Amino acid sequence: MDYSIGEIQSKLLETFIAFDDFCNRHGIKYFITGGTLIGAVRHHGFIPWDDDIDVWMLPDDYEKFCSFRGHVEGHYDIMDDRDDHYWLFSLAKFVDTETTLWELEEYPCITGIYIDIFPLRESNAESAVRLINRYVDCTEILKRALKHYTFNIILSYIRRRDVNDIFAALKDIFYYIPRYKHFRKAYENCLEEIKRTKGDKYICCDGSFGEKEVYDKKWFEKTVKLNFESMEVDAPSEFHRMLTQLYGDYMQLPPEEKRISHHPHYFVDLNRRWTKDEIKEYKRKHG
Repeated sequence: MDYSIGEIQSKLLETFIAFDDFCNRHGIKYFITGGTLIGAVRHHGFIPWDDDIDVWMLPDDYEKFCSFRGHVEGHYDIMDDRDDHYWLFSLAKFVDTETTLWELEEYPCITGIYIDIFPLRESNAESAVRLINRYVDCTEILKRALKHYTFNIILSYIRRRDVNDIFAALKDIFYYIPRYKHFRKAYENCLEEIKRTKGDKYICCDGSFGEKEVYDKKWFEKTVKLNFESMEVDAPSEFHRMLTQLYGDYMQLPPEEKRISHHPHYFVDLNRRWTKDEIKEYKRKHG
């Protein structure tokens, strides 16, 4: 299904409002982050070409949030690494279950329009970077072990004569995928060490910036209200320092050729939930 960025953002905002209401009713604190935070500061809403919403939660709030999985009111639910073929691990999603989103063909996991919830983990100056790097290594390997290759995926590599993708797929099929349980255990051990670590820092292991995602706890002690479209949402009071640490001059617009969404949409329907078999049949008929 082909949707405009405006249609996707409209459904995202509807989902964000439901998420905000859910968190308020259950006493769960969150902070906007990433492109959502830049959007609030620079555009007072969505970055015009952005098609996702990102929030942080502190450890206790995140655990409380995930405890509601399967028990969210209305047509929403929570997804995390307990869901089939879920490939984002300790990052959870607040999902509109009356929509359909299958992002990457090789990960047959249907979410729906969602809010990304990034957990912040307690850490210290000595362990923070090491734990982030270990987590990234574990999850990158586990992603390869979770991949699901179809004949059509392999055939597309062959038709493109993409030698790198062909060899990577072969390595996944014959090395990583058969060892999924081993890599899953390594990931779980890593996550347990992260959860046990204490200190005066927070780290975000699931973000895109690796070693930059180490923050002082005191940066989260106070919040400020920012406008985001029709909403008023919380951001850490030190958001300028955080955004500068991650993006540099975040108020500067990127070049026009980079003003595009970077999120894949293998299949999306904003109006109803499809099953995997229905999508596969649709793709077989329509490509």
